Amino acid sequence: MADVRKMKARVEAVARREDPSAFVGTFYDDASDRLFITLVKGSRKLSVALRGRDFDNGDAKKIDLAIKNGIERLTNTPIG
Repeated sequence: MADVRKMKARVEAVARREDPSAFVGTFYDDASDRLFITLVKGSRKLSVALRGRDFDNGDAKKIDLAIKNGIERLTNTPIG
């Protein structure tokens, strides 16, 4: 398992790079070994989950793609 602080920092940096106006919240669940990410922009909210093993190999493509797709979906999410 990767260090949780590094996982959160990596995800938040990618999200801020993709959309600086979006709020990013992260929560790591030990039992499922997943990092839950909540993206909020205005009144729109979207959740994304990444597995701990996505961070183990050091390849950030999967992380970058998940966050980028999440922010793109955020613009199409209904308000509320």
